[in-house]
Amino acid sequence: MITIKRVGVLSLLAMAFLLSSCDENNSQSKLPRSIGNTSEVLVVIQDDNQWNGDVGKTLKKYLEADQYGLPQQESLFKLAHINKSALSELFQKHHSLIFIDINKKYKKVKLTRFDNKWAKPQIIYQLSAPSNKAFETTFAGYSQQIINGLGKVERERIMNVFNAASDIKVMQKFANKFKLKTTLPEGFYIAKSEAGFMWLKRDANKYNLGIIAISVPYKDTIQFTNASIAARIMLFMRNYVPGPTDGSYMSLDTTYVPPVSKPVTAFFAPYTIETRGMWRVEHDFMAGPYVAYTFINPVTNELTTLFGYVYKPNKDKRNLLRQIEAILYSTKAYEVKKQ
Repeated sequence: MITIKRVGVLSLLAMAFLLSSCDENNSQSKLPRSIGNTSEVLVVIQDDNQWNGDVGKTLKKYLEADQYGLPQQESLFKLAHINKSALSELFQKHHSLIFIDINKKYKKVKLTRFDNKWAKPQIIYQLSAPSNKAFETTFAGYSQQIINGLGKVERERIMNVFNAASDIKVMQKFANKFKLKTTLPEGFYIAKSEAGFMWLKRDANKYNLGIIAISVPYKDTIQFTNASIAARIMLFMRNYVPGPTDGSYMSLDTTYVPPVSKPVTAFFAPYTIETRGMWRVEHDFMAGPYVAYTFINPVTNELTTLFGYVYKPNKDKRNLLRQIEAILYSTKAYEVKKQ
């Protein structure tokens, strides 16, 4: 009898959980599309003194820091701000919100995150602190977590557009060659394909985007070092990515804006190294920013680097680089199902 009653209770709990999950999914699907410009973050403050004082300065120091690898000075994000009393339903739909709550009732600084509360995709951070000083001295410890979350929402918004306008034929050729499924928007074409190498390009009126895929046998962890990644990329570029003039070829800037690498955790592969910097063309004057991800392909067990770059002379490039980043982050393992 006890067992029957326990099963009944568990069944009711499971049913309640499923119903609540359905309600949550339904409410999520009814959310409006989020608004706001690319790389824009809306900060909701309690009063203007916060923005003009230490709180505002601290936020700008970390969130408006220069994006590494860009030839023109551009910040990671562009901060806008409003007072909490002015937060209307329209502003609630912004894709990236940061609420500041300074109150003596708090004993310590606390960071709270909300996803898709008023719109989708959306990320909301609430930072509570007992004083401006406590906020200022503690924010650095939260800054990278916030930057990562804001970047994730940016990628999701970009891919919502690209997923609806992807080139299936080019994607299939890429998948067949590297056993990787990457969402490639319309306009990308294969400029060159060699053993363990593919160069994809998208030519627009005022800019060019490119993706280079490199795959080699994995032998040792030293292949994940910054120097090894850069050397491997430059070798393939010299062999397969010619420049516009005779004898010119694509390479990496190793002097003024050298490659900088770090591990990232949000990429699909368990261990992935992100590399940023500037590319240039040997014996010519072309240059621009890039971002690359190096990982072990879970299907082929080969060491793979996906390298994306932007060329837009004398113009801002941050948001185009975000597009490249979003495309590379869309990558997943591609395995053909056996019949």
